[in-house]
Amino acid sequence: MHLEKESLKQKGRKLLEELLSVYTPSGSEDKALKVFEWIEKEFNLKLNVTKSNSYLLGRGEILLASHIDTVQGFIEPSVSGETISGRGAVDAKGPLTSMILAGWILNDLGCGVEIAALSDEENMSKGAKELLSSSRRFSHIVIGEPTNTTHIAIEYRGLMRLSIKCKGNPEHSSSSHDNVILKRIPSIMKVSQLHSEYSLPTIVPTILRSGSSANVTPEDLYVHFDIRFPYEVNYNDILSKFKEEFDECDIEIGELIHPVKVSPSTPLVRSLMRGLIRQGMRPSLVKKSGTSDMNILASITPSIATYGPGDSRLEHTEFERITLDEIYIATMTYVNSLEELCSKN
Repeated sequence: MHLEKESLKQKGRKLLEELLSVYTPSGSEDKALKVFEWIEKEFNLKLNVTKSNSYLLGRGEILLASHIDTVQGFIEPSVSGETISGRGAVDAKGPLTSMILAGWILNDLGCGVEIAALSDEENMSKGAKELLSSSRRFSHIVIGEPTNTTHIAIEYRGLMRLSIKCKGNPEHSSSSHDNVILKRIPSIMKVSQLHSEYSLPTIVPTILRSGSSANVTPEDLYVHFDIRFPYEVNYNDILSKFKEEFDECDIEIGELIHPVKVSPSTPLVRSLMRGLIRQGMRPSLVKKSGTSDMNILASITPSIATYGPGDSRLEHTEFERITLDEIYIATMTYVNSLEELCSKN
């Protein structure tokens, strides 16, 4: 009865609408508590709320892990035919919906699966780090992020966040000879890189602060860089370039997450591919240019990969939307894949 397509799609519609109705930017995940209490009863999945306000459903040796937080900017949920729009519809409440549906089905089939709606993925990944620091271990982990419904991500770039603080000499603007902004702009331009090639790092200044008076040159300059680097690049090589260019400034690493890369031949990747093939889909393996909780949780098990419904080009945009067909295909991919892995345990 669970697997009847139309009834499962409507179940997914109701579930996703409930998740989208609550605005949960990073730091506000606690607002979703009532929704998860409803999910616990509706899908017969035991709920555990962690200190980081992550939500764990069910219990098992296989983990389906997505996240409940979103980026800032509420988008009023709406439904047009079989398309659902709203903040998080793609990243990542759509994938989370498919994971909850799959966990409900699999647990009824006797396949012990746990679902995690982790907190703070869009910020500092507190939920994933909390799970990593616990004693929990899993044989396989699927990360629920939008991968265009037929793609399976086996590689993510690493993340380094750098804070640069430079001192200046306050002077009257009409007779200034030492302006810290003008002095450091060439260095900012020199280290910054925005490449379309996955194999090259992207180095992007995202925050710039300086000055406090309209007619006095600044006494300091602050620049924050968001850096993404692939598996083959050593972050120390990037750091050395910053130390060379900003040799008179203070440089601080705010966060460092290493790249992750798994083999296409791992049991989970192969079973996800077969889960799509069984539905007449043609799977493909991809590399993601960003960073996700997969980077953090990969140390728990080598059998890890990212898969989920939704067009990844719509992430963090004002046009987040997903179809019930995408939700259904992903749900059945999870079910097909993990039922196969359960039978081999």
